[in-house]
Amino acid sequence: MIKAAICEDSELDRDMLKKIISFLLANMGLVYDIVLYNSGRELVLGYKNHPFDIIFLDILMEDIDGIETGKLIREMDDNVEIVYCTSSKEFAIAAYDVHAMGYLLKPYETLRIQAVFDYYLRKHPQNNYNFIEVKSKRKALTIPYKDIIHMESDNKVVYIYTITHDPVKVYSKLDSFENELSDNRFLRCHQSYLVNMQYVTGIVDSDFIMANKQMIPIRKSGRKLIIKKYQDYLKTSMVDS
Repeated sequence: MIKAAICEDSELDRDMLKKIISFLLANMGLVYDIVLYNSGRELVLGYKNHPFDIIFLDILMEDIDGIETGKLIREMDDNVEIVYCTSSKEFAIAAYDVHAMGYLLKPYETLRIQAVFDYYLRKHPQNNYNFIEVKSKRKALTIPYKDIIHMESDNKVVYIYTITHDPVKVYSKLDSFENELSDNRFLRCHQSYLVNMQYVTGIVDSDFIMANKQMIPIRKSGRKLIIKKYQDYLKTSMVDS
């Protein structure tokens, strides 16, 4: 699990940053927890009981500014990654004096925050991805949630379509995978199909169009509810870049 903190005295900026980070980490298939702080003093006082992997730290805060907060955090933790956030470039040198991993300018841009996490994951290899473990052709395979496009059931066989492999053939039941995939991206849209809504590119008539160009049928019974779940997913995952 990635434990992240956002320390920002602007409620608007704090909530926006949380929304973007949550969207990115969920799309990357990562397990995460985000804690919000509205002042540097609050972060420092509670830090010993709540150590973090990465902190997004505003520089221009009242009481204790971000640079001083970073120095106090460094006295307790040499390993936590600090990413400074500000509307001005003038503090860049001071930020790197506390060994900051990154520097984000406001207003926040999704692609820049994505780059921060790409670098973080390269720097800290880990097994934070949600995944399933299956056996196919006598081989044990680990498939991250984020790589699954959809699953198709055919009698006692399930075919797992992914972005990285040819379809993986597994002797199992789709019900078992539906119960295992505890993630709101996955939707059982038909008795024989389970889709990752992240890879749905549209709806035509009664079918989902998937990123791999396959058409996945939506069952007639409960079709309106299934389509609504997909529309709700789009609304909650939409972030302006």
